[in-house]
Amino acid sequence: QAAVVVTLNSASALSVTVNYATSDGTAIAGNDYSFDNGTLTFAPTVTSMTIPITVIPDTIDEENELFSLNLSSPTNAVLGTASGTVTITDDDSAPTISISDNTTINEASGATPLTVTLSAASERIITVNYTTANGTANSVADYVATNGTLTFNPNITSLPIPISILQDALDEANETISVNLSGPTNATILDGNGVLTITDDDNAPSITIDDVTTNNEASISQPVSIHL
Repeated sequence: QAAVVVTLNSASALSVTVNYATSDGTAIAGNDYSFDNGTLTFAPTVTSMTIPITVIPDTIDEENELFSLNLSSPTNAVLGTASGTVTITDDDSAPTISISDNTTINEASGATPLTVTLSAASERIITVNYTTANGTANSVADYVATNGTLTFNPNITSLPIPISILQDALDEANETISVNLSGPTNATILDGNGVLTITDDDNAPSITIDDVTTNNEASISQPVSIHL
């Protein structure tokens, strides 16, 4: 609850009244606080009164928010400062950022994404940098190296990082690419390393041996060709 104090600059022998009402700023009535209006009545010689305003709690990380309390229509007094600002200080923790692992169907999968997620929605804009790095895969032969910045607009909790895979005709073991996160704003990194596994789709070679006929029984050594 927010307590807004309204004061007279001096005591009066008369009863003083003034109307009040809240109005939205970046804080919205019904979402961030409860709208309120009414009339304050200062009994003779009373110089200070309090207007309690109900603040509505939430679990969303957000900027501090503002609304106004405005005074009007005084009796037996004049308005000095007619509007006060109430600041709602956010108390929710910033979300954490994690990146997934993924495996391609095959080398022909094309651009295969790793997914970056927030642990919770936020009303702030969140950014994080990413860059690829060789694992057992090589950025020249197996994939296209990439880097950049992901920007999560308010209330967005998931974004992809697509990695372009290069197809070849070489039978080989499955290979891996690392994607690393760094430099977050308005969030912290929980899991900053994702692994993309490229599934090889090339057939293993077959082995063939040739037939050979010697010239005669005196031939001591005759080569036999084996082909892959």
